[in-house]
Order: sequence, then C-alpha cells, then structure tokens
Amino acid sequence: MSPNLKELAIMCHEINLLYVEDDVDARTTTLRLLKIFFTNITTAIDAKDGLQKSQDAKFDLILSDINMPEMNGLEMIEEVRKTDSSIAVVMLSAYDDAKYFKKAIELGVDGYILKPLDHDQFINVLFKIVQKINLIKIQKNYQIQLEEEVAKRSEELQHELHYDSISPLFSRYMFFNDLSNLNAPIVVLIDINQFKVINEVYGTSIGSSVLKEFGSFLKKNIEDVSYRVYRLSGDEFAILNIDENKDIHKYQSLVECLFKQLNNLKIKVEEIVISLDATIGMSHVTSSEYECAKIALEYAKKYKKPFIQYSSEIDYREKSSLTLQRRDEICMAIDEERVVAVYQPIVDASGSIVKFETLMRLQAKESVKLISPYFFLDIAIKTRLYESLSETVIFKALHHMNTSKHSLSINFTYSDIKNTKFIQKIENFMIANKGVGKRTIFEITEDESIENYADVKEFIRRFREYGVKIAIDDFGTGFSNFEYILEVEPDYLKIDGSLVKDIDTNKRSYALVEAIVQFSHKLGIKVIAEFVHSELVFEMLKSLDVDEYQGFYFYEPLINIKEM
Repeated sequence: MSPNLKELAIMCHEINLLYVEDDVDARTTTLRLLKIFFTNITTAIDAKDGLQKSQDAKFDLILSDINMPEMNGLEMIEEVRKTDSSIAVVMLSAYDDAKYFKKAIELGVDGYILKPLDHDQFINVLFKIVQKINLIKIQKNYQIQLEEEVAKRSEELQHELHYDSISPLFSRYMFFNDLSNLNAPIVVLIDINQFKVINEVYGTSIGSSVLKEFGSFLKKNIEDVSYRVYRLSGDEFAILNIDENKDIHKYQSLVECLFKQLNNLKIKVEEIVISLDATIGMSHVTSSEYECAKIALEYAKKYKKPFIQYSSEIDYREKSSLTLQRRDEICMAIDEERVVAVYQPIVDASGSIVKFETLMRLQAKESVKLISPYFFLDIAIKTRLYESLSETVIFKALHHMNTSKHSLSINFTYSDIKNTKFIQKIENFMIANKGVGKRTIFEITEDESIENYADVKEFIRRFREYGVKIAIDDFGTGFSNFEYILEVEPDYLKIDGSLVKDIDTNKRSYALVEAIVQFSHKLGIKVIAEFVHSELVFEMLKSLDVDEYQGFYFYEPLINIKEM
C-alpha cells in the first residue's frame, strides 16, 4: 500500500533537509520533487559544500549523492557523524556504486534511493525515514515536557516541604532542619486540647479551619524575629529560637504571655464560635530537645497541667514502661498465634474484585478486635520483632493462595528484602508450589531505609522468574522518583493515598495523579489508586483512566475473604 502523499507532506513540513548533489541536471530534477514535500531545504553543490553547511546549521535529514569529486558522499557523512551521530542519512546511489555499500552500512546510513530515481521507491524510502525522524522528535518533546513537569513539581514539593499545608506557619521538616542547626535550642510544644472532639462535632473541614486560625493567632502574637512558629502534625505546634541566644527567662515570659492570650481563646469559623485552650511542654536540655519537650507535653496532658517544663524526674520511666509493655504484648501475640493477615479488595472500574492486598493486624487477647499496625509497628521495629511479624503475615498469604484461586498483593519493605534467609524460604515455597507466583504481586515500599537499589532490582529479577508481578507502593510522595521507575519497570504503580484522598478538593493532587497515570500508561504500567473513600473520588479517578481502585468506599479489610 503506497504512503499517503498528503500525510508525507505534513510530516516533512517541520524537517530541515540538506540535499547534496554535484550534478546540476540531477539536482534540478530532484529538487523539483523534494519541494513538493519539504519546506526547509538547503542545497549543497558537492560534498565539501555539504560538510560546511552541515557545520553551519542544524539538519534533521541529509539526502546525498555518493559519487562526487574530491570528497564523496560517504566521506562527508563520516565527518558529519563525528559531531552529530544521530542525524538521519539517505544516500542516492547508482547501480554501480555497490563498492560503497559496506562503508554505508558501517556509517549506519538509514536508507538508499537508486538513480535514476524511481518515484515509488523514492516515496517509500522517504516516508519511512521521515516517519522515524518525527517519532524521535515526539519522544524528545515528551521527555522535555516530562522533565519540565518533574522540575515544576519539585519546586512545588520544596515549597510544601518548608511550609505547612494548612496554617501560615513553617512545616515539620523546617522545624527539625532548624533544630539540627542550633547548638542551644529551646523548644516549646503547644497542643490544642480536645481537638479530636472539634473534628468529631464539626467535621474535619471546620477542624482544618481551626488549625489555620490557631496558626495565624500564634504567628501574630509571636512577633519576635528570633523565634519561628511551626505546625508539626495534627494539632501540635512548636516555637523555636533560631538564634543561639539561650535566654530561658525570655522564653518563660513568652510562655506566660501565651497563657494569658490562650485563656478562653475564641475562634470564629463559618459563623461558629469555638473556644480553645492548649497544653504546653518546654525543654532547654542540650540533647534530644524535641523528645524532651514532647515528654513534658505528654506529662502535662496526662496530669491536666497547662504547662510543664522538662526535668529528669518526668523522663523515660513511663515511656520505657509503655514500650516494654507493648513489646510484651507483641511477643505474646506471636506466641499465641494472634498475628493476623487481613485482606482488602482491589477492584476494577466496574467495581469487580480483581485481587486483594494483604495487611497486618494483631488480634486482641480474648477478643475479635483487630489492632492496627499504627499501635505496634514502630515498637516492633525498634525491639526487632518486625521480622517475625512480617514473616508470619507473608506466609499466611502465600498459604492462602496455595489453597484458593485468589490473587494477593503482599507488602515488602527493604528490611524484608535484605533478610536473605527469609527470601530464600519464599523462593523455596514458590518452587514447591508452582502456579502461586503467577497470582502474586509484591508491593515494594521505597523509602529512606534503602541503602542499595541493586538489592531491590535483584529481588525483583529473582521472583519475576516465578511469574510474580511487581508494584511500587505509595508512589507520588516521599522518595519515589521517575528514574527509579524506569529502572525497575514495575507492573503496577500504587498512587499514594495522601494524593487520592483530597483529589476532589486539591488541584495539585489532581494534576499530579493525572500526570502519574499518563506517565505510567505510556510505559505500559497499570495504576492503582488507594484510599478511595467516596463515590466522587472514584468517578474522578475513573475519568483519569486509573486501572484499579482500593479503599473503604468499596471494602474494609477482613480476615475471611469469603465475607466479601
């Protein structure tokens, strides 16, 4: 089937062509044909002229005769290739120019057109070469756009890193960054009392407005430039001296002034007047400043004191006792086989379940209540119990697949991947239970703990041999990056829930989710959105062509998949 000449002309329109021909008659005839398609044509009367013009301007395509005096076309191309190895080249060759073909192949010439010109052959060769040039241009333009989008998002993330997303204050990151640069910091932590009740009574939207107004109140009333005010998380705020003047009395005066201002503080939000009070913890020790201020704050909250300054008397006795208590509870749960695997469905656009994510829970003693990892995972990691918990849950999931037809997604941290004995046990299971791998997805969480990405890539290569698919978890925040995705080549990207949960109210989240979906689909990667909590969010994600969905809008995690 002959190429569409109109389509060829459109493709040639933006291409810069260098045409090299020493024969005047041949040049005139061929130019007449070329001008039908090309708008930008530069003509050279011989190879030396062509070489000079290729150095003076940028060309997408060179169309050149081979046999010319002094310097032939291939010698010219060899010189051009030294400075531009990517330029497309088509040679015009007579039937007796076969002696040049070997050299042409070595130079990577893209096409040949025989002389005298055959119209159909000329059009066919030209179409293929121009199509290739345009595809390369499209790819380069896409790469530039992608890099610009990444750079733009990096700027936005830098701003989000330094400033709080709700209040007009500095962020948690900035607090710890400033703290690390001070030799003698004084830390004041402020916690709004009963803020959870405000959220429950008025809703999270009003709650966010309260945080914003409270932040504005702190910023307005702490005008001394030697202090900075931060929102750390939830309803916890901080004040930090950013100079090295460790004036305890000045700080105490600041706290006393705050007490007076906080006394029956009223904030008006959407015609609702809300009374606030707060608890304050303060520390001026020379190490672990934040932790000590936190101990003071928690002590003040526990004993209903408005303000406590850190001292050794309130230090780690209760905290250590709580840690040991939680550790014992985890050990007992392991011994009594109360480490539970629960499964949350992942659905397609029609709402049909396609697979399940395996999640970890502890079952409360003598109860059906399930305990979230939020309450035990950090302590498990600190007390080296995490390996046992992770191994238990992962093998429960694998054994479930061996006795069912379900497809399960299983979470792996870098700690799991580095546990060579554990990984070998999983591989042995895959070998002994053929077919399980093809229904398994390993979700890898990328974070700051990853010391060597080669370990991750080897882990992926190893289990892909058994049909296991790979998902990158929590993509779009934290340490996830495009270069890593291009290297790992996952089957799925799971968009981080922090982006999904407010996609209906946050234009930036929407834009980033849209970009991730487009980027992923261009690479043949399926996209899963987690934390889908409403029909509106679901419909918005569907409009962006997200492949699969997970969240409480569809199902909560349950022990027994049959209950779903």
